[in-house]
Amino acid sequence: DVPLKVLEDVNADDRKFLACDHNRDGDSHRSPWSNTYFPQLQDGFCPSEHLRQLELHANEVFDIYRELYFGKLTSVSSVYLWDKEANNGANNNDGTAGFSGAFLIQNKVDNGSYWNSIHVVDVGRIERGGMCHYKLTTTILISVSPSELGMESTRITGSLVRQNDRECKISSQDSSSSSIGSQHIVNIGKFIEEVETEMRKEMDSLYIQKTKNVVDMIRKDNMKPTQGQEHTRVLNEAVLAMAMNRKTKLSGK
Repeated sequence: DVPLKVLEDVNADDRKFLACDHNRDGDSHRSPWSNTYFPQLQDGFCPSEHLRQLELHANEVFDIYRELYFGKLTSVSSVYLWDKEANNGANNNDGTAGFSGAFLIQNKVDNGSYWNSIHVVDVGRIERGGMCHYKLTTTILISVSPSELGMESTRITGSLVRQNDRECKISSQDSSSSSIGSQHIVNIGKFIEEVETEMRKEMDSLYIQKTKNVVDMIRKDNMKPTQGQEHTRVLNEAVLAMAMNRKTKLSGK
């Protein structure tokens, strides 16, 4: 698991975007804002025209989600969509054929601590009755360290991966490609929000508490009681800081 990198698109007023394997071609990465590669690359992979318009819409919507949950100043989001190889771009202009995509968020705070959300979604074809199958693979990468003096060498880094499936209804009242695309974005957005929230709760209640217990046991025999308690307190506060920040932003929605 490699943390996401932040690049700037000079063709879109230096707007930031995230670099990962899903927008990489060779040593270059495609920006979702201008659809160009940095460093410049001729004949790099780009989505079909229909999917490109949906990608732009998804980036604007996901950017709002990012600000609400992670804050405007410390976080960056990007969405990348691509046609499935089985489709070869055929019969996808109406939006009924499936596609795949990556919905990414990076949130960085003081002392190099970060939260990375990587959501890879596979969207199936719209079947009879308007049902569509969505498969979501979510990876959360987190790295935190205490900010108090003398604790610079302490850092906790880990990842959590979950896979989920869901069937959603696509309305047939408006069969235009833009309407179908918008419904896909709504379905994916709700799916991501629910899964990410559940994973955050799981990390808060299980993994962070377990880490605290492990630290208690490790430090207990090597430190005086008051020193061990202080070390544990500082470490635990650092691990919880990012989660608490998200809860505060969520309550202000």
